[in-house]
Amino acid sequence: MLYGNSLLYSVLAFVWYVLYVIGLWKMFEKAGEAGWKSIIPVYNIYIEYKICWQTNMFWTFAGLSILSGLLYGLGVTYAIMTLLYLSYALTLINAVIRAVFYYNLSLAYGHGLGYFLGLYLFNSIFVILIGFGSSRYVGNRYHHSGGHMYAL
Repeated sequence: MLYGNSLLYSVLAFVWYVLYVIGLWKMFEKAGEAGWKSIIPVYNIYIEYKICWQTNMFWTFAGLSILSGLLYGLGVTYAIMTLLYLSYALTLINAVIRAVFYYNLSLAYGHGLGYFLGLYLFNSIFVILIGFGSSRYVGNRYHHSGGHMYAL
């Protein structure tokens, strides 16, 4: 019986992931990006940053994630608490970066605080809603368009 439940959960997880990727595909197309970019792990996150913020923030986020992981691993291996604390601090900084990213993503599709909270707490559901729903891409507020920048 346990095997049957595991198989069922695996199938449901796969179906959910496929829906998420299709939603991301449609979300990318709404922003004028090729949908196939949603299939490639890590690159799809880079494209999301390109759509709603700045790509240098993707590199900052990725670099801090890698550094945090290395510091944590070294801190645990050699029992150096300072490294663990630095790892935790970088993780908190990344949580703030991720929050700003989701807020910008919400704004890029014409939504506000409610969608920001949805994207932050229930990311896959809200990506699917943006992709399949009536959301329209209104632009990246950090890119100049016709001489003016989107209002903060």
